[in-house]
Amino acid sequence: MKIGIFGDTHDYLPNIKKAIEIFNDEDVDLVIHCGDFVSLFVIKEFKNLNSNIVAVYGNNDGEREKLKEWLLEIDDNNIIADFHSLEIGGLKFFITHGHYKEILDLAINSKLYDVVIYGHTHKKVFETVDKTLIINPGECCGYLTGEATIGILDTKEKSYREIIL
Repeated sequence: MKIGIFGDTHDYLPNIKKAIEIFNDEDVDLVIHCGDFVSLFVIKEFKNLNSNIVAVYGNNDGEREKLKEWLLEIDDNNIIADFHSLEIGGLKFFITHGHYKEILDLAINSKLYDVVIYGHTHKKVFETVDKTLIINPGECCGYLTGEATIGILDTKEKSYREIIL
């Protein structure tokens, strides 16, 4: 299974459009958004995405109920919450924005998950801690680091490919 991963889009429509186009071209089975969509208007772009979205709220996401409503209007299989603990492609995932570091650290150190995905720091991470794959795709917006990145996880190979926008 191929999973597109991105986050910290922070309203930057040009890169959101690029990411969606790449995910569609790569024929990903699912997209994970690590939070910080920021404004509601960006959700309209996700109508162009050919897969479902598993998303978490970031610390900059306002209008949380509307955000959820609009994602569900696109497809009622899309989900968004503060965090997710779920199985995808035979692997156990924990997904959070990461702004509650204590929760992130607990998930990483719990040994309950095959993959922990987060955002918030805008810093790319791809490492293994006690057999748990830790991924932060960096920032799709490119505002803080000057480098806009997304990624694709292959659950079968447990491999991650970074894509610079």
